[in-house]
Amino acid sequence: MKRNQKKKSKAWLIWLLLVIIVAAIAAVLIVKPFSKSKTTTAPSSSKNAPIKVNPSQSATIISSSSVVASDDTQKVASAGEAGWVQVKSKGTADKFTDMSKGDVTIYKAHNPKVLKTATSDNPTLQVLPDVMAQYPNALIMNTSGFNMSTGQITGFQINNGKLFTNWGENKRANTAFVINKDGSSTVYDSSTPASEILAKGAEQSYSFGSILIKNGVVQPDDGSVNWMIHSYLANDADNNIYVMVAATGVAYQGIMDTVSDMHLKDLVVMDGGGSSQMGFKGQTLVASQDNRQVGDFIVLK
Repeated sequence: MKRNQKKKSKAWLIWLLLVIIVAAIAAVLIVKPFSKSKTTTAPSSSKNAPIKVNPSQSATIISSSSVVASDDTQKVASAGEAGWVQVKSKGTADKFTDMSKGDVTIYKAHNPKVLKTATSDNPTLQVLPDVMAQYPNALIMNTSGFNMSTGQITGFQINNGKLFTNWGENKRANTAFVINKDGSSTVYDSSTPASEILAKGAEQSYSFGSILIKNGVVQPDDGSVNWMIHSYLANDADNNIYVMVAATGVAYQGIMDTVSDMHLKDLVVMDGGGSSQMGFKGQTLVASQDNRQVGDFIVLK
């Protein structure tokens, strides 16, 4: 009888230990996710610091070309100090005209001098206030995209007439808005080799998303303009330059409706989301949604 009682006592102890072990494992599994989420929350004191965002967090869709022209055009590590190009516009107009409509901030520049800030594959990342401090009397907007983990610029990149990133070096940004040495402007996609673009006098290029209007012809919606905030570069038949930032929710049809009466010749999507930012003569017109540093700005004066 005593032996049976000892067996029952040992069995009860074993079951009690098993219950304790199971409860401990369950507690670890429940508590761990909560503790992990707490560690990924940025401290409030860093809220206003310039930040970089992991590209995996971006919902931007960039269309890709099925044709990527490759050649042996020599690249440079650095295009040197950024220089100005005189854009030549036809007719007469004010230097800058505010053409904003609804949720789209639009400025037209007539006969501006233009500077591209990126001069190498890994340009200095800056927020808009930094650039406005350098060029206080200018119209400024973000342009080319970049890898938000490494800072490496994306797409087809030329400055001072020198190539530092060619087509096909990354899977994003297969179009470019180009300003030529003679002050004209045009657009290309990755089917045109760098050698040809340079031979035609390319001085600066800005590269990221799809071409929405090419030679006056509206291109079909390819999904690259989604609900996010987007920046755009454009020109018209008189070679006026347009910079635009469309607010969240405008999307493809919204931007096309907005510019339908502007008679644009070319319209190209630039970087968006937190990268979108625009300023004019020291005043912020569109602030970055997350105070983001970016690698390439167009500066017009």
